[in-house]
Amino acid sequence: MMKSPSSPFGIENDDYAVSFAERRDVGDEWNLVRWNKAHREIDCHRLYFRTDTDGGLARLHLIDGDIDLVAGRVYFIPAFSVLESEIDGTMNKYYIHFRSSSQSLSLYRFLSGNYSVEEGPLTQPLFDTVVENYTKNTHQAHMKVRGAMSLLLSDFFEKTEGSRRELERFGTVLSYIEKNYTSSISLSELASLMSISPLYFSNYFKATFRISPKQYILNKRLAEAQRLLLETDMTVKEIASTVGFENENYFSEFFSAKIGVSALKYRKRALPSERASIF
Repeated sequence: MMKSPSSPFGIENDDYAVSFAERRDVGDEWNLVRWNKAHREIDCHRLYFRTDTDGGLARLHLIDGDIDLVAGRVYFIPAFSVLESEIDGTMNKYYIHFRSSSQSLSLYRFLSGNYSVEEGPLTQPLFDTVVENYTKNTHQAHMKVRGAMSLLLSDFFEKTEGSRRELERFGTVLSYIEKNYTSSISLSELASLMSISPLYFSNYFKATFRISPKQYILNKRLAEAQRLLLETDMTVKEIASTVGFENENYFSEFFSAKIGVSALKYRKRALPSERASIF
């Protein structure tokens, strides 16, 4: 598994605020639990690594599918993805809850859809490094956690690798989108930041990120809408307007199509009626 802490999206330059890291046995307390902000820190990204091979079924119901957690694989679960956990028996697992300002981590499920990678010889030592150091308030411990997290996350981006020079060229564009995604952004605006034509920019962006500029912006709005639905009492109409949708109906249709449930049902943490297997 472990190659290097590099990533085409620059996660090696990001910091990781680990709120919890532990290895433990999990049983009935994990079964049929609806995840909400107060109980499960749904605004955290997660890394899981199951170590037992003879335990029971363990499953996460996500907004876009189900994942069975099995030994021998490392799982990265983006924030605001989990609806419910399910277990039949017990399991022993490492788990890390963390927050990050990385754009790539926040949008990972839209950009990739790959939630697990095979473990490697350094997987367990790296999880141990995070568990042992994340509460220590020293520069050395901070560096150990940052390095271990970068290595654990690096392989999730293997299939999205591209030339660093090409990807770095989009730095100004991604920063501009981050600051202005709730407003109307034209293709011409973004292309001008790189001094290229709109058509060339669009094709270049899609070839690099495997998603169109428009879809990237819409997904940024969607991610923020999810946060607002779960963390505020704003109405759906207010949220649609806040994240940049002029039409509430279009927002509702887009949200349902992407997430699998309506915005109101998502706020109540209701499971989609049909979920595709993605493991």
